[in-house]
Amino acid sequence: MAAEKDHRLVVEHQHVVEMDYSTHGLNGLVSLGAYFERCRFDGLRFQEVALGAGMEQSQFVQCSFDNVVLRGSTGYSRFVGCTFRNTDIRDLTADYLELVDCIFTGRIGSTTFWGAPPPGSDRRFASDLAFLQKQGRPEPPGYRALALRESNDFHGNDFSGADLTDVAFRHGVDLSQQRLPTGADYLYLPDAEATLHRALTLLADRPADDLSARVERTLRRILDREIGNGQRQLLFREADYLSRGVLKPHTRLMFDLLREAAAGSGS
Repeated sequence: MAAEKDHRLVVEHQHVVEMDYSTHGLNGLVSLGAYFERCRFDGLRFQEVALGAGMEQSQFVQCSFDNVVLRGSTGYSRFVGCTFRNTDIRDLTADYLELVDCIFTGRIGSTTFWGAPPPGSDRRFASDLAFLQKQGRPEPPGYRALALRESNDFHGNDFSGADLTDVAFRHGVDLSQQRLPTGADYLYLPDAEATLHRALTLLADRPADDLSARVERTLRRILDREIGNGQRQLLFREADYLSRGVLKPHTRLMFDLLREAAAGSGS
């Protein structure tokens, strides 16, 4: 079933092949258990999407989202071989998003990509089951596997031409399996745990002042929150840490230490 309501496309349980939506003037997309193959969504301004609505996965295979503005939730969705060239992606909720062999250019902002469902997914699953039980509805086939899976499939993606602002990769996204942006503003740590510990060792050689103490707390928090939750590689961008256009002293020291530690370890 597919319908357009108030410039919003709603597709439920349908296999759509080679449909060109780029001329439909859509500003919303809701997909429930749908499969899109070689479809075009180019140039659309999606102010709110639910790309994997409900308790089923939607899939997009070899689709193009070039020149798209994208906001909203990816839900249970999987993208394989899709292009997102010259896009403006921001404030995307991507807890269960799977990305394989996709290409991104343009801007991505205020978004976290997850290598595994985030903390609390089990509680969300239990809450959904309780809601269904109150309505006398059974657990949807396959929902348990979706909601409680151990990892999100995330590899072969090319972000090298994208401008990443306040973007995080967490809970086991293997950044060695992605192409990442480079440049003086970015700092990639392929062995993040070793580099962070080396930075702490370098920090210990400095005077024990408030500046050093603040940096130490930040580094240990990154170790606990990121490394402790399965993220082996890290990508930092200095621009994300600017305050009124400049790096504060403790942030500058942290980046200096991380760069020195990375160079010393060959990272």
